Amino acid sequence: MSAAPSEAPATVELGGGFIYVRRPDGRAAVLAPHLQSAGVAGMMSPSLVNARDAGELRSWLEDWGFEPALPVAQVNQVHGTEIAAAGEAGPASEADGLWSDSGGIILTVKAADCAPVWLADMSSKRFALVHAGWRGVASGIIAAAIDTLAAAGSKADELAVAVGPHLRPCCFEVGPEVADRFANIGGAILPASALTAPRRRRDSVSLDLSAAIRADLNDLGVRDEQIFIATACTRCHPELFHSYRRNGSGGPLMAAVAARRG
Repeated sequence: MSAAPSEAPATVELGGGFIYVRRPDGRAAVLAPHLQSAGVAGMMSPSLVNARDAGELRSWLEDWGFEPALPVAQVNQVHGTEIAAAGEAGPASEADGLWSDSGGIILTVKAADCAPVWLADMSSKRFALVHAGWRGVASGIIAAAIDTLAAAGSKADELAVAVGPHLRPCCFEVGPEVADRFANIGGAILPASALTAPRRRRDSVSLDLSAAIRADLNDLGVRDEQIFIATACTRCHPELFHSYRRNGSGGPLMAAVAARRG
């Protein structure tokens, strides 16, 4: 893991309550402090870490206080809607989300422009972590996550939901075949003039993925005041985040993690 030492911590507000923090030793993380009221630690690795490398990921977790023996749950992400139980899933399990109702395990999904979504039940120990790209959102992964928690006893209006840094409308160019999937969601499709990144096709428009996620959450009964969405764009900030649109296929990934505290 590469880490550039600094004389003082650096803090960057990322919108939606998310904060990028760099310690004096150069170790950095993106924090989701609004989940603390639900007893969940939510974090995301920065561009200093390539989460494709299991050793780098484990070292980063230990740098931020996670016990070395604590198991890390992960799945084989396929841009679908399956939510797996953390204690039953393995790296080969095809799913795009994990959930748990106990401590003693770290939930992990990887992303580099897709949105990590944390869901924490404020009245129980139940929590989930989801990898939400446009395909998953269009197919209903947000509903799948809430339905999974509801089946275990949670209520949507008792959830705190945090949507981490992801590709924003300034850089999320999509063609009409994708735009049609979100056409009925207010605010999800914006004109091409909203794009600041160079356009790659003449018939493209801009996608606001977070608008689609918020709409799903609202429709499913999550209280709007309990939804926190980062406004920082992953493509626009190479000093903070990895980005598929910027780095290309096979590039480095970030890890989003969730764990029960106490």
